[in-house]
Amino acid sequence: MKAAIFDGQCGVQIIDRPLPEIGMAEALIKVKYVGICGSDITIYTGKNPRAKVPLIPGHEIVGEIVKISEVKDGNFKVGDRIAVLPTLTCGSCELCNNGKRHLCKSLHFIGIQTDGGYAEHVKVPVSNLYHLPDGLPFEKAVLVEPLAVAIHAARLAKIEVGDEALIMGAGPIGLLVAMVARLSGCFKVIVSEVSPSRIKLARSLGFETVDASGEDASEKLLSYTNGRGFDLIFECVGHPSTVNQLIELGRPEAQLIVVGAFKEPPAFDLFRMSRKEQRLVAAWTYTKDDFSTAIKYLSESDTPFERVISHFIALDQARQAMEMVMNAKESMKVVLKID
Repeated sequence: MKAAIFDGQCGVQIIDRPLPEIGMAEALIKVKYVGICGSDITIYTGKNPRAKVPLIPGHEIVGEIVKISEVKDGNFKVGDRIAVLPTLTCGSCELCNNGKRHLCKSLHFIGIQTDGGYAEHVKVPVSNLYHLPDGLPFEKAVLVEPLAVAIHAARLAKIEVGDEALIMGAGPIGLLVAMVARLSGCFKVIVSEVSPSRIKLARSLGFETVDASGEDASEKLLSYTNGRGFDLIFECVGHPSTVNQLIELGRPEAQLIVVGAFKEPPAFDLFRMSRKEQRLVAAWTYTKDDFSTAIKYLSESDTPFERVISHFIALDQARQAMEMVMNAKESMKVVLKID
């Protein structure tokens, strides 16, 4: 099979390698599409300490079952269209048994610690397979995993009808969070961003958007709440410069939800946060319920989640696709088309 192999030193090779051999309770998936995530970029640039290189990355996988081992009480068969839950856990600790497997100490990912979907085939545990409805095309279903991230963040925020929310960052995750927040009952959903192309996309999706690079950005943002501050702020940038803005732009008792992946520890004013009695909530991946809900949203909602996808690129062009993702001026969500 054809696969993209990353060596962890800002390199990628397209090679042929044998089909994976499946074991007990595993399935062989013919990959149709796989999304490129920011964590894949850290693998590409050699800056992801969790990645076991050489590695086939890719954890946002949709495809078709071509081979499956016998599984007790299994309801999957060859030919089924599926999405892959990429999280792998111990399955037996207290957290796993209480539906919080995403917090398991043994958590690791298909496509980070084990080979993933930047290949024509990938093997995965049958327990990590989710059926896709017949009416949901693969081109849209490839958003199941990142949409689950957004849904999980919204659940943690405990959105109430009428809330005023600010989304910091209009990248793929930020816009998915914005769409989920609007679906969840927020009265206002405002987006802040610095990239002109992303600002344009956010506005075309119906969101009031403020250029965060302007000197008066905070003043403009607060004007949407008549100076009161936002009930909810979702940090979807992952940059230290945003942290104290969270405190400034949130009202007293606001919920500040960290969704972005910070590469370095930020410094922020805990006293000022205490003075407002704000609540800082950290979001990490998603639960199984979030993953299932993402499939439901994509198949049943009229919300145009697929508009965050800017490019479909062939597997042979994996290097060019990674470079494209690194340039926010040229792209949003980039997806590899494997079939």
